Amino acid sequence: MDTNSAYLIGVIFGALCVGLITGGIVLAAGIVKNKIGLGIGGFFACLICGCMLGLILAIPCCVIFMYLILKKAPDTKNTDETPKE
Repeated sequence: MDTNSAYLIGVIFGALCVGLITGGIVLAAGIVKNKIGLGIGGFFACLICGCMLGLILAIPCCVIFMYLILKKAPDTKNTDETPKE
C-alpha cells in the first residue's frame, strides 16, 4: 500500500468519524426531546455532510438540527372553547 492510498483511507475514516460523532449528538438530543424523526434525519444529514466536507459542513448541519430539535413548539390554543366576550 502506497502513501496516497493510506492517506485516502485515513481521510475517509476521519470524515466518517466526524459525521458519526456530530450525528450522534443530534440523534441523542432528538431522542431526549422526543423528536425522533428530526434526530434520525439529522444523524444521516450530519453523516453525509461529514463525508462531503468533514467538520466544515458537519458542524453547521449539527447546529441547524439542534436548533430545530431544541426550539419550543408553538403554543397551540384550544379551539374547542367558545370565545369569551
